[in-house]
Amino acid sequence: MGILSPAEVVRSLSDMSKHKAETSWFSIIILSMMAGGAIALGDIFWAHSVVQVGEKLAPGIANFIGGFAFSVGLMLVVFFGGHLFTSSTLTTVTVLEKKLDTFRGIISYWTVVWIFNFVGAVLMAFIYFYSGLPLKFNGWIAQHFVEVGAAKCSLSFLEAFLRAILCNVLVCCAVWLGISSKDAAGRIWGIAFAIAAFVASGYEHCVANMFIITHALICKAYYLIQVGGDLKALSELLHHFPVEKLANLDIKHFLIKNEIPVTLGNIVGGALFVGIAGFLGHKEDIEKISSN
Repeated sequence: MGILSPAEVVRSLSDMSKHKAETSWFSIIILSMMAGGAIALGDIFWAHSVVQVGEKLAPGIANFIGGFAFSVGLMLVVFFGGHLFTSSTLTTVTVLEKKLDTFRGIISYWTVVWIFNFVGAVLMAFIYFYSGLPLKFNGWIAQHFVEVGAAKCSLSFLEAFLRAILCNVLVCCAVWLGISSKDAAGRIWGIAFAIAAFVASGYEHCVANMFIITHALICKAYYLIQVGGDLKALSELLHHFPVEKLANLDIKHFLIKNEIPVTLGNIVGGALFVGIAGFLGHKEDIEKISSN
């Protein structure tokens, strides 16, 4: 039982990040794909947990339930030892502690993790769609993914960027809380509440979006076939969801209007507002620990 002090957490984060960054590229690739798939499983749990809750009860209740459901994704990553891009931004602490030489190596590590998180998320999107599960409940889940994906691809650069900063502050704080606790139950609850806060608040997570928007694109293609390729007919099928937003749901908007600003925002939120801020804020206590 008990928790680590903030300074002890920074040291643990530094050691853990150093180990991850120096792992063989083969292991990083495998565990990055696993992490992308794990976050996708959290997204699926979120979608199945909130089926029509917002319509029958209230959007706030749906967000609360869905937030806790999604947190299982990060739990899987943490306990399995996956490499997740958003939490990997905390490797900045390792450079500041001079346990790794330069930021260049960290950027290479981030790039590989991002790419293979994407591979794992896309693979899971196709597996999930062809399982037939999104078409349960009269297709509500598949239709919901189309609406969510279209809305994400319709955000302005600034909206996506700022929501991504807030997202990764909470995601990296979830990792911080997980490391702080000395027992599994404490880690689970710490992760669950911080992740639930990010999901319920509507923030943007680049790896979660890799799955959500890919799956939305697949579902959009499926429904367009059903309505003869007519976006207006698809809009009516989706309870008059705006046609202009449906038009934005394509690969170009996915990568340029969402993934780029969200990835950049996630870096700022995790690396600067949690990693660097945590190191500088507790630097005196860290030095005391080092001198003992």
